[in-house]
Amino acid sequence: MPFNRREVLAAMLPATAPLAGCGSMQAVVESPPTEQVQAHPPLLASESDWSSLADRCKADPDLDRFTAALLARARSDIALPSLEHTLEDGRLLGVSREFIRRSLQWAFAYRVTRERVFLDRARQEMLAVAAFSDWHPDHYLDLAEMTTGMAISYSWLFNDLSDYDRAALRTAMVDKGIARARKGHITFRSTNNWNQVCIGGMVLGALAVEDDEPALAADLLAAAHQGVFIGLKAYRPDGVYPEGPDYWSYGSSYTVLLAAALRGNKDSDWGLLDAPGFKRSAEFYAHAIGPSGKYFNFADSNEGQELPCAIVYLARELDQPALLTAKRQMIRDRQGLSDRFAPLSVLWWPTKTGGNTAPTSFSGQGAQPLAIWRSSWSDPNAWWFAIKAGGAAHSHAHMDAGSFVLDLDGLRWAKDLGMQDYSSLESRGIDLWNMKPGSSRWRVFRLSAEAHNTLTLDGQAHSARGMATLRMVAEREALIDLTPALLPGQVTRATRRARFLDDAVQLDDELLGARPGSTVRWAMATEAEVRLEGTTAFLTQKGKRLTVQFEGNVIQLDVLDISAPRRDFDQPNPNVRQLVVSGKPRADGSWKLAARFSRG
Repeated sequence: MPFNRREVLAAMLPATAPLAGCGSMQAVVESPPTEQVQAHPPLLASESDWSSLADRCKADPDLDRFTAALLARARSDIALPSLEHTLEDGRLLGVSREFIRRSLQWAFAYRVTRERVFLDRARQEMLAVAAFSDWHPDHYLDLAEMTTGMAISYSWLFNDLSDYDRAALRTAMVDKGIARARKGHITFRSTNNWNQVCIGGMVLGALAVEDDEPALAADLLAAAHQGVFIGLKAYRPDGVYPEGPDYWSYGSSYTVLLAAALRGNKDSDWGLLDAPGFKRSAEFYAHAIGPSGKYFNFADSNEGQELPCAIVYLARELDQPALLTAKRQMIRDRQGLSDRFAPLSVLWWPTKTGGNTAPTSFSGQGAQPLAIWRSSWSDPNAWWFAIKAGGAAHSHAHMDAGSFVLDLDGLRWAKDLGMQDYSSLESRGIDLWNMKPGSSRWRVFRLSAEAHNTLTLDGQAHSARGMATLRMVAEREALIDLTPALLPGQVTRATRRARFLDDAVQLDDELLGARPGSTVRWAMATEAEVRLEGTTAFLTQKGKRLTVQFEGNVIQLDVLDISAPRRDFDQPNPNVRQLVVSGKPRADGSWKLAARFSRG
């Protein structure tokens, strides 16, 4: 049944203009004239999500602050030149992601303020991208993300676009995007984040054009349904995402986009959120952020946290607003606007604040088992310690079995160097996606065992195939069997035991069956200044202090500057050094080292 857009808008935003009372928003201005069109439900956010936003902003200063910042950036970005079809390192991915960020923020700003300038700018960007020769199907992530941005923006602005514009954008989505996956795509069988992103993007596109392309949409959704749970196996059994918290943000956001779109358009999310481990992965992600505001950045992750829409949606879905504690601090620090799905975080922001205090420990099994402890969620000076098993035999993995990170007094003391930019390595001939033993991937310093806070023997790499295991001995004690992660024949047994105490952390290493004359190396990367006295290391940074006391076989302590690149393809590690402990096994092949971390 035809309806008048002005009447719908008036119902959504009453004449009393609640938005005018919200510091971040303007009163509704006159709508541009539009044609009478059939109702087209917006993807991902209900009319209630939109109409309640003003009241929710009034009740939540953090949400109001975030919304105001998002609208301000939307306005300042209007002058940006339109995106162009420019490949970087053989990918269009950067353009696709920037398109999502721009188009969503302008579509959001238009729906909130009704200012024509935002509609015009979103329309300009969408038509420019629709006119690209292609969306780079050779690297299917590029195409999937471009389709995502187009589908959401098209849906949000549908009733204010002309028939001509809608036809042009719809044709681009079909011809350059979803028609290529009508019967599925190879990425639908992938076991990593590609599965989530590509299926999510294709389904969003299909739902956006379903009214005009019902057969195409039906075929694509059927193919997506067949493959979608393959990618979700990564969350089993306990929600530890094996590619690290950065890629949790990426893959999980697309799964949440898919679930939200299906719920809104099909009244069913296919059971995606109930996939084993998926909901609990929100707890993994929240625990993986230390009091310093930095990630436990294992695998291909960076230290700096993001504000992914997935954690916002799941905090609301699980009725656990405490999952957003770190994100509220980000907003207060004026961060998070660069996330391309920031408008969805605003729309999905939970109405409840506070909530039950989360447990102070988390552990989980999976491809990369780990344990994380903290002394408090509210104390900015709290202890926080995270350690993992696993190893190199997984997508995006590093040789980091046994590696750990440590926060205290709001600072990162033991750090992971994190990922290195892919293009910097691919451009120099590194076979980056070859995970086999002997691959040039393992020559990259940041990916090597030598760079991580773990044990190595005789300067050798870890096994590219063996994976360490982790067993919780008690709630605050984990035992890691490192034996499979070391090279065959190096030892008969290697273990690392971590104990989280009230005012300290204890780390105990033990080797059996080590070769006579071999050298064992214990390492910890840090940005702190390090002073050595006998078998004790005193670390200082920003006026704070940490002491590490060692006990073991005859050992030697050293501090190595690792800030400069090792090879021409390595990136520098500014202001980073390693605290290194070296020793020799006893005649019977045994070796022990105890390290105790304490304040002061």
